[in-house]
Amino acid sequence: MNKRCITRNKSIITASAYCASIEKALQHIPDAEVSIKRITNTLNILPSDKLYISNSKGYVVFHAVANGKQYYISPKDSKVHSLARRRHLQLLQQILELSNSTKMNDIRRRQTLIHKLQKTIILFEQGNLDLSRIVLTSKQYDWFRSNYQKKPINPASPITTAIGEPVRSKSERDIINGFISLAVPYHYEEQNIICVRPFVDKLKERLTKKGCLQGQLFIVRNNTTQWFVPAELEWMNSQGSIWKTYEPFDGTIELFNDFMIMLADGTIIIWEHEGLMDDFIYRCNSSERASVIKYTGTVDKDNLIETYEHDIDTPEKLIDIIEHRILPRVWF
Repeated sequence: MNKRCITRNKSIITASAYCASIEKALQHIPDAEVSIKRITNTLNILPSDKLYISNSKGYVVFHAVANGKQYYISPKDSKVHSLARRRHLQLLQQILELSNSTKMNDIRRRQTLIHKLQKTIILFEQGNLDLSRIVLTSKQYDWFRSNYQKKPINPASPITTAIGEPVRSKSERDIINGFISLAVPYHYEEQNIICVRPFVDKLKERLTKKGCLQGQLFIVRNNTTQWFVPAELEWMNSQGSIWKTYEPFDGTIELFNDFMIMLADGTIIIWEHEGLMDDFIYRCNSSERASVIKYTGTVDKDNLIETYEHDIDTPEKLIDIIEHRILPRVWF
């Protein structure tokens, strides 16, 4: 079994990244009504005190009002993040409520609110607040900042991201830098234990009905496990296949997916980048990871992104994938 290391994800959410991200995301809102409902439910459980922000010569101070009384609140007070989150969500809710209107006054009002939201986020940052606690859902925040088991990598790798994280390839660096530039919460090469027993049982039943090996799923030849499977599952027999590394088979498979992203509704997107496709072993293992995810129903097709080098060979192509397939669902 591979050695593993524990990694704590750094906060990558800056005001400039979030402002750029929310502006792009608001161009592709998946379902405004669903998002408004989710925001309303969150507002109902947040403190109702009203937050005021004063800014004098770049020095930001926070005050709150409760029961008609104003009080100072420190940036180190956990409550200030809850009040800031309320302020952020109230503005976002107002923007979404105008998203389907074609009236010129509503369009102008919506743009004004977007600018107000962006200025507010900038003030939060200037006031030394943790933006990730404000713009992410509580579930996203806990996931994003959690310890997670990661595939070992040489910390001295010459390829590093914009925040100094070592990665294995320039393409992975470019993808992560795209996440950073648009404030996307991600995990890199997180251990993913997938239960494949139901898939294996169905396959065994299928093979049994066809009279293959009297129900036996594999045989061992020269100390190598060889699966007898239908043609469309031939990837299970590829050289170095992960299906061959578990003997006896315990019903699970360990993957280290390239990237995981948590959406606002708690759903996980998996992004597999097939980079070194001229390397035979890499090509087998990389395509197999995506195949395991698809065939075992780990995520549905809308939550699996597969890219090749030609898909992200320009910054515009990479940002377009993030903008259309990820951003709206991260924030809404």
